[in-house]
Amino acid sequence: MTPRISPMHSDEIAVRYMQFRDGLVKCAIRLLGGDRHMAHDLVQETFKAAALQWGTLRTHSEGVLRAWLYRVLKNKVFDQWGSARRYVESVSGQDMLSDLDTPRTAISNLLLQKCWKVIDSMPCAQRRVALLKWQGEWTNHEIAAHLDIASSTVRVHLRNARNTLVAELGDEVVFPSEWRGDGPGEEAAV
Repeated sequence: MTPRISPMHSDEIAVRYMQFRDGLVKCAIRLLGGDRHMAHDLVQETFKAAALQWGTLRTHSEGVLRAWLYRVLKNKVFDQWGSARRYVESVSGQDMLSDLDTPRTAISNLLLQKCWKVIDSMPCAQRRVALLKWQGEWTNHEIAAHLDIASSTVRVHLRNARNTLVAELGDEVVFPSEWRGDGPGEEAAV
């Protein structure tokens, strides 16, 4: 049974919700690729988590509270990505073929399923960078700031992740030409 929120804290939580809601929703929409309904749901879940820990959270500064909310929201988005991948993996290849318009689409979805399995088997830091880049469509600078690592480290993780995918899947997986270089540009060494 979920604990009840203290009436004493509910007004404070409502004020903070109104303060941070729009920014959190915008962040979630971006991470989810435009899914507004899911974004609003995940912001609600984030505030439920905050409400359950409000006795502790209310003592922190606004900056710490903001960071906590965004981190919890991003974790909920990552959980959502995992759920979406597990759903794709639960559908057999034959089911995909019957539900899709063309064999080419079915093959693309099967390849995507293989890619997620390979990414899931990567070392933790490499996997997180790959997910943020390829699923979340974050820039290298955003990933570096979020994970508190250097942009060059992000590029190394992405290059290693790309090489792992190519080694595991061979010529089946094709990366855009701008992702192949290892130059100093932001997106050069993805």
